[in-house]
Amino acid sequence: MKQYPLWLWFLLTLLVSACKPDSTELIDSYTMDKKTSEDFLLVSQARIFFGHQSVGNNIITGIKEMQEKTDNHRIRLIELGDEAKYPQSFLLQSKIGKNTDPKSKCDDFRRIIDQQLAGKIDYALLKFCYIDIDEHSDVEAIFAHYKETLDTLKARNPDITFIHVTSPLRHSPTNFGVWIREILGRRNRSKLANIKRNEFNELLRFTYSGDPIFDLAASESTYPDGRRESFQKDGKTYHSLIGLYTDDGGHLNQTGQLKVAADFLHSIAAAIRAH
Repeated sequence: MKQYPLWLWFLLTLLVSACKPDSTELIDSYTMDKKTSEDFLLVSQARIFFGHQSVGNNIITGIKEMQEKTDNHRIRLIELGDEAKYPQSFLLQSKIGKNTDPKSKCDDFRRIIDQQLAGKIDYALLKFCYIDIDEHSDVEAIFAHYKETLDTLKARNPDITFIHVTSPLRHSPTNFGVWIREILGRRNRSKLANIKRNEFNELLRFTYSGDPIFDLAASESTYPDGRRESFQKDGKTYHSLIGLYTDDGGHLNQTGQLKVAADFLHSIAAAIRAH
């Protein structure tokens, strides 16, 4: 590796520190307005299965926080289990597969639908985690298995509406310090991994443009004023998780949980209305 003088590293450290975002900046991205209240009620009357992992837990936490802010509607959040305990309407959730292995999530989702939920739910969502797709992933192979899984389930279960979910993103800092490190030849693994996730999402949006989609990636990368968190690579624009929606670069903090949970419910409500 090429060696740089100590003074240059000291200068770069100062630049990186100076370019850190202001942590006091707040984003008020959630309110229980009329539309959200109506969608909340609609979703509370449906039978939904949500297969996920850690970011999915963040979304469920956001829904719970939303419920604490209203006395009008309650979504029955239950875990996958004994069908005798299922109420008339519910949001049934379960961890599926293994993180870093998207194929296992597809296979587990299909098994649960086939063996436990066929004829008992109206809507189903399968969500990958950001850790399932990294800079080395074969996006086309992952999407091919996802497509085979969803197309098979749709053919076998015409009474279930499958709502596709884009891959979540990680935060990719774009400050001056990052730019300097890239100029010095450092690989930006965060950006490279997000490029792969963006590629998967483009395939999903294009292939299933006629199906309902919860665009989780768009929710995570969109500010309340409509601006998108993005970066450029080889002349193309890619999106990443907004830094103020996360405390660790990947999982959602309270602000992110409420914002994404509201978008989650809006997407399901739109699918219900269309159905």
